[in-house]
Amino acid sequence: MYDIVSNPIPRSGFFATPDSVEDLFAYVNSMSGPERAVAMTVAMMALNLSNKLVEDKILSREIFCQ
Repeated sequence: MYDIVSNPIPRSGFFATPDSVEDLFAYVNSMSGPERAVAMTVAMMALNLSNKLVEDKILSREIFCQ
């Protein structure tokens, strides 16, 4: 039986979800100076964490190792 991989990334209803990475960067780039630097740092850390969580989840599933 096929076992689907569940999404390991939690979602928050408190914040809007951009339609694309480009939209996320456009929002960050609409900020100025130190705000932009902090927002970009946090956005990139979140993207890297999301990538890691997905890869860890996929690689931990035997269905992808057959």
